[in-house]
Amino acid sequence: MSGAPNAAPAAGTPRELYGETLFVRDTPERQRLRLLGEVFDPYSTKALTEIGVHPGTRCLEIGAGGGSMARWLCGQATSSVVVATDLDVSALEAGRRANLLPMVHDVTRDTFPDESFDLVHARFVLNHLPERDQVLKRVVRWLRPGGVLMVESFSWFPLDSSPNAAYRKAMLRWGDLVRDTIGTDSRWARNYPASLGPYGLRGLGAKTFTQHIRGGSELARFWRLTVDMSKQQLLDKGYLSAAEYEDFTKSTEDPDFWDLAPALTQAWGRK
Repeated sequence: MSGAPNAAPAAGTPRELYGETLFVRDTPERQRLRLLGEVFDPYSTKALTEIGVHPGTRCLEIGAGGGSMARWLCGQATSSVVVATDLDVSALEAGRRANLLPMVHDVTRDTFPDESFDLVHARFVLNHLPERDQVLKRVVRWLRPGGVLMVESFSWFPLDSSPNAAYRKAMLRWGDLVRDTIGTDSRWARNYPASLGPYGLRGLGAKTFTQHIRGGSELARFWRLTVDMSKQQLLDKGYLSAAEYEDFTKSTEDPDFWDLAPALTQAWGRK
């Protein structure tokens, strides 16, 4: 890699798809998804409760991951089938609800009939897709009139002012890596909810939550596992040195370490 040591590579055309070498559904990734649910489900379920999910609501969960949100939706929609999609739906079989329909589905290519759902929920999905604008157009068509789309993504802005150099650099470099590898835009959610307006959604709303991250906490473990899945790429491609990576790891395990995690941004709109 040319240029200054550890300089972030310039953004280029992504060469891989989600799940090829990043976010591979192995044992550490399943652990990471479990932590993701424990840390972020309370925010997601609160927002969806306020939006309204009730018996008979026809729900689509895009990028169901570990399945915690799909199972929660099943408990709310009860008499209606909840369709839960992902490139790998193996995690959805454990504790499967009777009204849960897992489906292997690539949201960038596969489709559903127009006006199929009352609610579409996509958490930490669209920010990873270079085709996110085209996907949004299609997803809105799957909503019935009056149906709601809710999207959730991380907003990277709390990292920019972090006083902890090792934490700040590792997180920002990880963001550069996933951008350059699969096309993730970790700053796209900063445009919520205006980014939903061009697709025919009205009644737009948004909330952003900033969380304090403490070394050794579940939130710190989640982010350490998230960065750790890319350790070899980060080191081999020069995004971080081994010493910088070790400093980051030590921070996330040190109970005296405090900072802000990437913010969680939610946005919704009604068709």
